[in-house]
Amino acid sequence: MSRRQLKAQALFGGGNKEGGGGGMPNPFDMGKLMESVKKAQQLVQVETQRVQAELDATEFDGYDEDETVKVVMNGNQVPKSVEITQEAIDTGAEELSRRLTLAMQEAHGKSVTGMKGKMQDLAKGLGLPNPAALTGGGM
Repeated sequence: MSRRQLKAQALFGGGNKEGGGGGMPNPFDMGKLMESVKKAQQLVQVETQRVQAELDATEFDGYDEDETVKVVMNGNQVPKSVEITQEAIDTGAEELSRRLTLAMQEAHGKSVTGMKGKMQDLAKGLGLPNPAALTGGGM
């Protein structure tokens, strides 16, 4: 029985300096893969910055139940302004604090909801899975 000679070929190329891995084309060109990953990262970064700028420019209002206190936050949950009517001031410190808290909670809730929607749209636009699906619906 005679033995056959085996020719070794590298799975990822590297057979010789001319780029041939034993004459086979390299199905896993790491250079091209890394270039594609870099381009994808740049796209994500640019789109994320665009969405952050939109959120920064978007305002969400929150009010107490009597609309005597108004709080404005942007889409990044940064407070922008507070308006308090004389009627709210006349209710006293404890009641004013309660009304202000209600208005802040409403503005914050709207801001978070707006941010989640923008981030879901961003993920969808980039062809990424829905973040809510990845976290069990928490987003």
